[in-house]
Amino acid sequence: MKPKFVDDFFGELNYRSLKVTSKSYYAGQVQFQGNLIGIILTADEKGPTDEQKIFFKKLDSEYIIIKENIILPFLKKELEDNLEESGLENFDSQFDSDAISIGEIKNENTEWSITYDAKSMRHFVTIDFEGMQPKYMSIDG
Repeated sequence: MKPKFVDDFFGELNYRSLKVTSKSYYAGQVQFQGNLIGIILTADEKGPTDEQKIFFKKLDSEYIIIKENIILPFLKKELEDNLEESGLENFDSQFDSDAISIGEIKNENTEWSITYDAKSMRHFVTIDFEGMQPKYMSIDG
């Protein structure tokens, strides 16, 4: 078994090397908004990049603004049929951050996603982004 990779910012991570090397990734747990969540980082055997660390720090420090201005309006539009049950009015108590995935960063841009445990819906909701533009939402569980 391969030893765990220890990153100076993300801590202990498992590395998953795939045949298509651009799809290889690290997975672990990290503090985000005061909670321990899953983290997945697309990267080569050298580990997560400085750009990914900077991007994550920005997500964490600017999360309230991102949530209010980007995530909530997107979810209201996507979940309009389920709004009664989805708990968007009490978002912070009904939606727990579960995981963040950050792809390779090219020209200061990346594809990334955030997954929530939507307790009132009894599902996981994932929002896929390109930069700060939400592109897709999926519900599973």
